[in-house]
Amino acid sequence: MDILDYGFLSQIITFIFSLFFYVKYKTNFLLLLTLLLFATVLVESIGTYLSYIKKPSYKYHYVYVLVELLIISFMYFKLMKNKKWRVLFIGLTVSFLLFWISVYFNSKLFHYLIIFEGVIISLYVFLYLKELLLSNKILNYKKLLPFWISVGFSVFYLSSIPFFAFLKYMKGRELFYIVSILIILMNLFIVTGLIWSKKEVNIIK
Repeated sequence: MDILDYGFLSQIITFIFSLFFYVKYKTNFLLLLTLLLFATVLVESIGTYLSYIKKPSYKYHYVYVLVELLIISFMYFKLMKNKKWRVLFIGLTVSFLLFWISVYFNSKLFHYLIIFEGVIISLYVFLYLKELLLSNKILNYKKLLPFWISVGFSVFYLSSIPFFAFLKYMKGRELFYIVSILIILMNLFIVTGLIWSKKEVNIIK
């Protein structure tokens, strides 16, 4: 197994952990996280198979990017208490949707869509952590699953922005191991959060 395989394996393990804790606690936040991880594993499985038989998987990743952004947007929309940030989240989601539709007619813009997604999710994380820092919940931040998810997301999405920004200047896929390392680190934070966080039934109403 190479580092790319370990990245995929970490996604499967994280999904299993999330599913286990969702069945145990049945919170809405865990449901959204589990759906996100399931979609990720499903698309990566399809992509791996299509790569093996030497067929393109672009259309699956194109749909996945939208599903991913919508789920994460909803997660943070429900987490945030500040109404101004909620309005901003709606505006960003609509902007992303319009860009996503335009990519349907020009697939060469897809990597810009990935960058835009990374910027949006990084902004969600920043605003959530800022709100958390100014609240009483900061006293028990280690017990908050959204905190660990946000740290994991920041590791992957924030770091992936420059990678995908320079993707078109790269020759081959020799640097894609960097993405796999980021995926593994993100999933380590998510699993840590699943194990350490306490049950919060009303985290998303």
